[in-house]
Amino acid sequence: MKRSLALLLLAVSPVVAQAQIPQAQPVDPALQADPANDMYQRAKNLYDQGNASNDPDQRLQLLTLATGIFNQYLAQFPNHPNAEPAWLYLGQGLYKTGRIDDAKRCFHTLLNRYGKGIWVSAAAYTLAYEHLGKREYALAAPLFLKYAENGGTPESLVNGYFFAATSYSQLNQDRQSADLFRKVIDHPAGSLYAPQSKVALGKLLQKTGKLAEALELFETVVQSQASPALRGEAALKAALTATKLGQNDLADRYLKLIAITPGMEEFRSDAVVALMANSFSKKDYRGVLDAYRKSGVDVTDMAELPPGVATPPRDDKKAERLMLAGRSSFQLKLPSEALRMFRQIERLIPAQEDLAYQAAYYRLLCFYEIDGEHLPDQVDAFMQIYRKSHANDPRIHTALLMKAESLFTRKAYNKAAPAYSEIDVTQISESTRPGMLFNRGWCLSEAGDPQGAIRSFSKFIADYPKEPQIPTAIAKRAKAYRDTGEPAKAIEDFDRLIPLKASAELTTISWLESARIRRDEGNLADMITRYRGLLENGKDLSVKVEAEANYFIGWGLAKTNVAADSVPYLEKARKLHPETYKKHAGLLLALGYFTAKNLDKLSEEIDLAMTGDYSDDLPDQSLQWAGREAYFAGRYAIAARFLKLVANPEEPRETPREVWRYLSKALVESGKPEEALKTIENVISTEDNPTQKADALLDKGRALMALKRDAESRLAVDAALALRPEGRIGGGVRMLSGELKLRAGEAGAAAGDFVYVVSFIDDRDLKPRALWRLGQALGKTGDSAGAAKYEQQLLKEFPAWKAPAE
Repeated sequence: MKRSLALLLLAVSPVVAQAQIPQAQPVDPALQADPANDMYQRAKNLYDQGNASNDPDQRLQLLTLATGIFNQYLAQFPNHPNAEPAWLYLGQGLYKTGRIDDAKRCFHTLLNRYGKGIWVSAAAYTLAYEHLGKREYALAAPLFLKYAENGGTPESLVNGYFFAATSYSQLNQDRQSADLFRKVIDHPAGSLYAPQSKVALGKLLQKTGKLAEALELFETVVQSQASPALRGEAALKAALTATKLGQNDLADRYLKLIAITPGMEEFRSDAVVALMANSFSKKDYRGVLDAYRKSGVDVTDMAELPPGVATPPRDDKKAERLMLAGRSSFQLKLPSEALRMFRQIERLIPAQEDLAYQAAYYRLLCFYEIDGEHLPDQVDAFMQIYRKSHANDPRIHTALLMKAESLFTRKAYNKAAPAYSEIDVTQISESTRPGMLFNRGWCLSEAGDPQGAIRSFSKFIADYPKEPQIPTAIAKRAKAYRDTGEPAKAIEDFDRLIPLKASAELTTISWLESARIRRDEGNLADMITRYRGLLENGKDLSVKVEAEANYFIGWGLAKTNVAADSVPYLEKARKLHPETYKKHAGLLLALGYFTAKNLDKLSEEIDLAMTGDYSDDLPDQSLQWAGREAYFAGRYAIAARFLKLVANPEEPRETPREVWRYLSKALVESGKPEEALKTIENVISTEDNPTQKADALLDKGRALMALKRDAESRLAVDAALALRPEGRIGGGVRMLSGELKLRAGEAGAAAGDFVYVVSFIDDRDLKPRALWRLGQALGKTGDSAGAAKYEQQLLKEFPAWKAPAE
């Protein structure tokens, strides 16, 4: 506005500098004597001489004399016909000799006393010009109107209207201003002011949205014979108006006219900005850069500043050009070039101003685009300068988002989480908001804030149900619910995800994680169902996951008393991932085989447990059963090995007597009599039942005999016989007694023991041996017939029996 006013004043300065003072009509001295007129003429002559003098001292002297005489004249002859012009000349003289206030009083006296006429017009003009120079537009405007209405000439009318309109425009009294500019334009004598008035009126029309009418006025001035400066301003305004009307080609034509026309240099900087803005609005970003580079107005780069000049002088127009060029470079994927331009703007414009704020923001965008390593630090610096003054600006929150996303991309979740939490979602653009909510939820879940993750994912799922990341968001929210101890909500999300079949990975996650939740809850039936669903529906399962599913199906079946059904799952789990499930699956398999009474498989598992050093974790019942069954199956070494795992030599009474009993027998049968003697003592010392004690003494005797400690063996036999055992045990004691006697050469006595077994013990293990030994004993006594008899009985009753090696 100030520049526009200066242009207007400059254009008409010769007229403004000196008001046209009318000439007074003197009284004819030939007709009558008039002392007042003489005094007036003397003062007027001095005034004219002083006004015409080029000598400052003489000028001051003459004008001072003139004002003194005018004062005397007006004091003596206030009503003389020449009093009215005398007030004007007095005021002018006082004004020109530096007595401004006195001069103004004279002019106001003239205005107030006479009100109308050419002298009033001249006084009003002088006062108006004084106020205009001081920007006292409210005082200047009515005085210019009074000048116009009383000047008496077309020129003074147009002149007064023009400057009154100019003053009103400075007061934003657009209606009065526009009316007066139109009068100037329409007046036949308005040619001097018409171009300026058209430009001014065009600006007012722009403000009211009458762009087409404004453009027509501007174009008229451009095509006129007005000064190049005024035509340049009109061309610039025409270009800007045409741009708003969508007439971009016309706008470009006027902007290029400014660039090539001598005398329009003052507007070239603005024209470049407008031309660039015009291209930018059309998304012609290369056109923006072409206009910038061809303009030649920004030839000095920061690097070319003179030595010692750290900061360039402020240049708003250059900053505007750099802003458009920088934004265009950014759109053209030239972030490094754009970054350089935005940095220049920050040096040209104080930080607190909006253009510097915009440049700082776009600089952050460039850093983000080129994945600048120090972007988080740049954002922190940006926040320190601008956050307080622009707290509710979306760019503040977008900058925080850039920081958060940069850290998120680097998986620095703990650093990204606070930045995400500071962002007001409502300040983020709608197009960016879905991605921001999704990434924030992901980040918070990884940073250990499941509640925050749930809130972010829930808003994302609710507000953007058609986004492709919805299934992933549901899965991540389900895990967050799990972490916050809300398993029911987690299961609900996983069950919601399964039917979507969004991807094999998410389907697998849903079955797997929901199965784990049920496992942790102890809901084994549903856990088994979900792990089976994983095996049936999961795609490309990892070995580890497949092994987990098989193991926990087997584990669940074992825990729900269906151990036998668990076997194939547990075997597969161990086969797939032995380093994890060798022991755990083995223990459960042992339980399963024990439940299924599968001695062979159970034996294998016990051996694996012993090899893997986890046999202590096997249930004693399974070991005891396996040892006993192995003994009965004639697998004496195996039986001994298993039963040893149950036996506690340190506290014999803590071990079931049955374990000691079968362990002793297995050791004897497997050829370990020395070791058997130790375990037999544990049986004898803990056994209260006579029959079972006799059995233990029998085992002791057998072990001692195997060690060729026959005397001690016979003592054990005697002790056993003293307990009067019957049946198989009694037969066994008699059999051992006969063996000892036979080996001692007491064949007759031995035969008596063997006859007892043959006659009274019906045992398929003892009787054939007794028949065999009886034949041997009788043979040694010389009773060949008796020996042959029993040998024949042996062949008849036990034809497949074979004598053991001696």
